[in-house]
Amino acid sequence: MWPFSNPYAQRAVDKVASEYDFIIVGGGNALTGCVLARRLSEGGNHTVLLVERGDAGDSWLNRTPLTSLHHWSDGKHSNVFDSATDSGLGRPFSLITGLGLGGSTQINGGQYTCGAPAEYNAWSKEGRPGWGYQDLKPYFDKSETWLGPVPKEWHGSSGPLKVRSFKHYEYGSSEKAANAAGHLGFLPILDMHSPLEPSIGWNKMQFAVDANGSRQSSFRAYLPGSFVNSMTESLHVCTKAVAAKLELSRQKDGELRADSVEVHSVNGRHVRVVKARKEIILTSGALRTPQILMLSGIGPQEHLEKMGIEVVRHAPGVGAHLQDHIWVATSYNCPLSDSMWAMFRWPQTLVAQLYKYLRHGAGWFLCTTVEVEIFGISAFVHADGKPEALSSQSKDPFDPANRPDYAVMTCGIADPRGPGIDRSKGFFGLNCALMNPKSTGRVALRSRNPMETPICEMSYLSSHQDWAALRASLRVSVALAHQMQTDGYPLDDVKVPGALDDDTLDGFIKAGVETMYHYSSSCRMAPEADSLPGVVDHELRVHGVANLRISDASIFPSVPATHPQALIYAVAEKCADMILKTYA
Repeated sequence: MWPFSNPYAQRAVDKVASEYDFIIVGGGNALTGCVLARRLSEGGNHTVLLVERGDAGDSWLNRTPLTSLHHWSDGKHSNVFDSATDSGLGRPFSLITGLGLGGSTQINGGQYTCGAPAEYNAWSKEGRPGWGYQDLKPYFDKSETWLGPVPKEWHGSSGPLKVRSFKHYEYGSSEKAANAAGHLGFLPILDMHSPLEPSIGWNKMQFAVDANGSRQSSFRAYLPGSFVNSMTESLHVCTKAVAAKLELSRQKDGELRADSVEVHSVNGRHVRVVKARKEIILTSGALRTPQILMLSGIGPQEHLEKMGIEVVRHAPGVGAHLQDHIWVATSYNCPLSDSMWAMFRWPQTLVAQLYKYLRHGAGWFLCTTVEVEIFGISAFVHADGKPEALSSQSKDPFDPANRPDYAVMTCGIADPRGPGIDRSKGFFGLNCALMNPKSTGRVALRSRNPMETPICEMSYLSSHQDWAALRASLRVSVALAHQMQTDGYPLDDVKVPGALDDDTLDGFIKAGVETMYHYSSSCRMAPEADSLPGVVDHELRVHGVANLRISDASIFPSVPATHPQALIYAVAEKCADMILKTYA
């Protein structure tokens, strides 16, 4: 503790060296930058530069899960900007990415699920060797230390990231919803990380939170000050800096090579061109990574020419196939004691919860508001929202046909604003999510200024299949609420669909749909000749450009039907392993 603690070792742009073995571009948005910086430098055999736009802030507010959540935070670790106006929905969407080391893991809800084996077996079956479930499972384990209480069999035991679940429910409304899900016919999933459990059913959420109740970001787990300060000879962390573009060269044999990164200080005072002796790895996330490539002359030829950028390599997949999970909120009044709203109504509850957190690392400040999640397939939902009984084949988590396309998440608080709301009671949310979208958008340049945000055309719900899945999710949420009421729980409608016909549900969806901030697939892993052109190969190397890889959610062939945090860690661990084997 100050004044005895050592400051976090950071370098300004004008203080970095002229050359490194590896340059990692982005320690924030994608979370993978921190993982790669740790793994590539920890043996002391390679020199590594990590470039990050934000800071290395790690105050009590940053470590506490609730106060660091974007919507409850001071906003210092969030980058917020509007998407392009959606032509189908008639409005822009507020996009949020992380800012600073740890990126979105500094501000997210902490949900930690790895997805069904079928998700990754489909990737492998579609021609991506090394990306099946059995290939990825060791990397899920490598990143994690499981703290319980569910069986440890399918979890890691020695990774940097601490992950846990809880035997109890923090919110009575969550427990009632879990019971109602079982009464409706949804199967319980004991552990979402077990390949023996069905991919369709309800589960109790797992979170990236340590035993003391601190948020586990990639920054805190992989690049704590104790590690960075001990590795000053091999690892340099450059904060408040932006990678403006890559410097590329054409070799005698005609091969294009990524040589250097042009790094700008955020305040505009310094510019350095830093050489990578071995590789450059882009880890800036699905919105920023394609921007960097396009600013460097790698991207769709027509767009680059329009922007006045010299086309170094025509790559039509850069920025294309942008995907995201979306959701629609429904809300109810519930008993005040079962809702986080009680902290706003009763000062004594706020004091009690703060004490519980500070003294025991427990309670509502852990931000475990989404305690229960139902995963399902819209084709198995009846018109009244009740699920069909599943066949043995439908329970097989290895079958790609069983990837869920919707989810319903309980929430211990809901929006207290709007007409018809009783603010003397608590608020309970059932948030309806689209998990396997077919709609795709794109990332484009706004200008040649690397400090500007890109243009993000989200194109939500441009596929009719996505509407069908969200309708099913809403029907399930209504059935779940009715079941809770039937079971005797006092729940009053606040913001729910007026009926369950398609037209009513579509109007409700159009008015309320929002992003889940799970942007992906804008530099997807696929051949360039694919019907949806890829940007990287199965070793995450950028097609046609030597010494350049991408390791973030932009490489997903499609957005996975799960919260992506655990998968992004696994991708980063696998990428680091592939790089280290290359230079062993």
